[in-house]
Amino acid sequence: MTGFGEIIASAVGKQVAGKLGELATEEATLQWKFKDDVDVMADKMQDLEAVLHDADDRLRRRGRDGEAVGRWLSKFKAVAYDVEDVLDDLDATELLKKSQPKLKLFFSWNNQLLQRVTMPHKLKSVRGKIEKIRKEGQAINLVRHQERAEGSRKNETFAGICDEGLKSGVVGRDIEKDKIISLLLKKGVQEDISIVPIVGLGGLGKSTLAESVFVDKMVNDFEVRAWVHVSKKFDLRKIGSAILKSINSSINLDNCSLQFLQENLRNELADRRYLIVLDDLWEEDADKLERLKQMLQHGYRGSRVIVTTRNQSVVNKLRTGALSHKRKIRLVPKSDQIKLHGLSNDDCWEVMKQTAFGPDDDKSDLEEIGRKIAEKCGGVPLVAIALGQVMSELRTVEAWQTLRDTNIDLGHRDHEDTLERLMLSYYYMKLDFKMCFTYLAAFPKGFIIESDRLIQQWKALGYIHRGDDGKRCINYLMGMSFLQISRKHIRIGY
Repeated sequence: MTGFGEIIASAVGKQVAGKLGELATEEATLQWKFKDDVDVMADKMQDLEAVLHDADDRLRRRGRDGEAVGRWLSKFKAVAYDVEDVLDDLDATELLKKSQPKLKLFFSWNNQLLQRVTMPHKLKSVRGKIEKIRKEGQAINLVRHQERAEGSRKNETFAGICDEGLKSGVVGRDIEKDKIISLLLKKGVQEDISIVPIVGLGGLGKSTLAESVFVDKMVNDFEVRAWVHVSKKFDLRKIGSAILKSINSSINLDNCSLQFLQENLRNELADRRYLIVLDDLWEEDADKLERLKQMLQHGYRGSRVIVTTRNQSVVNKLRTGALSHKRKIRLVPKSDQIKLHGLSNDDCWEVMKQTAFGPDDDKSDLEEIGRKIAEKCGGVPLVAIALGQVMSELRTVEAWQTLRDTNIDLGHRDHEDTLERLMLSYYYMKLDFKMCFTYLAAFPKGFIIESDRLIQQWKALGYIHRGDDGKRCINYLMGMSFLQISRKHIRIGY
């Protein structure tokens, strides 16, 4: 399996190879008479960068030589760091030479004479290390990777980052969607405020279903609408702030107390019919959930709360408490609660087609293979979307056959079924996209970041070289439902 260490090795290798290429053309290398050394290192590092793709592919296939390839990548990473250190020395010396007075520079340990003595030894050492790691790569039969050209869509014009982040349609969930809308519009219910839960395992499309309801024109009559991503760490203050900010952005919420939030929510929600979505609720503590309901109890009769959760226990706890017994704010009857199950193979293929093909594309030669790949989804829409995005990049019979025949084994533990299926799409990501995606592990799910800032961080790490590459990667990850974008901000972990 391709691990985080191997991804770092790839990133460092790309960054160093690029830096060597730039340095080879700079005046500094000519002046210091190191151009030949730098040229040789640049060529060899570019060769090594090319075989990184083969190493990544070999790890993905989990063959017998997987351990040897992993060790080679670890050694390569160490060599790349050594090369980078030497390049930093060259850069630092040139900077000192330009910025310091000649007299000060003469007495500095970084002066030109000292550099001429020490730098050849450093360059000779790293050249030897590069040559050694190159030969070790040959020993385990690593070869240069040839980019797939046929069928690839990587050079097509990509969609710009748009304001609309919510999806208006879903596949295979029409019955559930109609039922939720009916519950939201239902009149004559006993309770003032109803809670409609959507329950299901990760990746089944709970949030997507809730989004499709939220943006549907049929529910536009609610005076107040708010969407809150809750996540594992339950924070009543953050939930209240998010709701209040959606209702009235003019209220200053900096360093405000929970009491301040509750009072303002009471004022804003009183006599107004609201629709609030609490997405990804994990909290099982009945007391905390009761305080959440207390914060939401002041809406006008007919207000609705949609809750998405993976845990039936959360739903059971929402049924309890004083407010439920008073019929002030309580769960809809059990028969009206939404439990999501896996999609059919046909529906999974439909999801994959929407991602992999354009409306006028000829898919006759790929459909039979695609339907077999759809069986790998296990009915999980998120997996179908992710695989469809990968398939859109590799639209050849050979590539799809390889994807169809690849099996991923994470130990066959039940709770990791969805992860196993998602790993298949991860393994077949382009290496550049894989590095950018792996970097997102540094952020918690639901974290919001400006897209331009994320692209700058990717560039600084050497994962990409141009802003357009970053936008293309963001659009790719959006297509896999791993990111959600609204305006210029990104939410991680979709």
